[in-house]
Amino acid sequence: MNINRFMKAHMDNMTRSNKYEVSIHGPGGLRSRGMRVTAVSMPALTVNTTSHKPLSTAPAYQHIKDIDYGASINMTFMLDHTFEDRQLMERWQAEMYDEVWNLTYPEKYEGTVKITQLGVDSIPVYEVELHRAWPTVIGEITFNSSEPEIQTFDTTFAYRTWTSSYENAPAGLLGGLFNKFSRKLKSKAKTKLNSKLFGSI
Repeated sequence: MNINRFMKAHMDNMTRSNKYEVSIHGPGGLRSRGMRVTAVSMPALTVNTTSHKPLSTAPAYQHIKDIDYGASINMTFMLDHTFEDRQLMERWQAEMYDEVWNLTYPEKYEGTVKITQLGVDSIPVYEVELHRAWPTVIGEITFNSSEPEIQTFDTTFAYRTWTSSYENAPAGLLGGLFNKFSRKLKSKAKTKLNSKLFGSI
């Protein structure tokens, strides 16, 4: 197939790096929709292997040693005049120890983080959920008198494992047509809802 014809026919279906949503759920009802998250990455999954030779002269072959879900992800937040996201992260970390600095149990401060890839129609196509997540690092906030840029800060989240889910599971012809029609309806409904909430931009 000619690659140019393929790209022309399917370019509108390609996902974009700026189409995503983030949902953060901490302990004690702490939560954020991640509206001010400007950068985030989905974690990697690595199957680590080790070599084994049945005989010293035989070819080596690989055995699975363990599964590595990654250790952490980094998230960048914009700051508005409320510092809402900064407050959330600091309150979350405050759940990790008491007033005399005794550490609490992990189940008291672990939460979940969901990162969703959206299609060009702003409907989810893929989602990763970080399990037993918590903020390990709340980054610094820098100031510069010569540059009036929007302030940001980074937060590093550790987690135990992650799972994923797909909106568009493989289906037959009828299933594919139904999914396409369903996505259009969801896209229109979401556009109307956002217009009601945020107005025309």
